[in-house]
Amino acid sequence: MGRRRRQKVRRRPQSRIPDVYPCPDCGNTSIKIEVYRDNEFATVKCGSCGLEENIDEVNTLTEAVDVYGSFIDIFYERRKAEIA
Repeated sequence: MGRRRRQKVRRRPQSRIPDVYPCPDCGNTSIKIEVYRDNEFATVKCGSCGLEENIDEVNTLTEAVDVYGSFIDIFYERRKAEIA
């Protein structure tokens, strides 16, 4: 008589938050975000087109994804103001 074989448990790897983000200006995935929590600001830099922005809305709970969202909002508000 044989034993029953135990099925292996397959675990899916958890999805991670990306380190590099797409640039709204040039379209390349080359935006790097540096958050300075002690000085309460963050810098957003594109390695391809040279787009750079400082974000002042940073606190201790702010992550790079939050800064990227603020950057995108500011970018498209400026673009909308330039067109109008």
